[in-house]
Amino acid sequence: MPTLIDALMAIDAEKIVNKETKNYEVERLSKLLGVPFILKLNPVHPKRYDEIQEQAIKMSGKAKYLGTDLNKLRVLTLCDGISEPNLSDKQLMKKFGAETPKELISKLFLAGEIIQIYEEIQKLSGVIVTGK
Repeated sequence: MPTLIDALMAIDAEKIVNKETKNYEVERLSKLLGVPFILKLNPVHPKRYDEIQEQAIKMSGKAKYLGTDLNKLRVLTLCDGISEPNLSDKQLMKKFGAETPKELISKLFLAGEIIQIYEEIQKLSGVIVTGK
């Protein structure tokens, strides 16, 4: 009987290394623009995922944990998990009066849309496991 190591050695490494992506349509923006508003979503690398969580932690001056800034957590995840369109595009940010991709996300998407996109990225990243 083959071992787990045998199975890993037999598989094409690209199948594991190349992570799944997903196209996600923001229907409100599709209707508004008259063209499909499709985001290309990618999983967030585990190390970056930890960094995002750390950045979203709220602490008091005396290192007392105050909770997690959920909006910051979600927006930072979207910054990393959306590869198309390029939300760092200087012209796009200028058009919407945003200084950073985080500001652009807050201007483009409604709160519920941010939550839905965040959850899709979570699924791609293996944080939310869906039944099949």
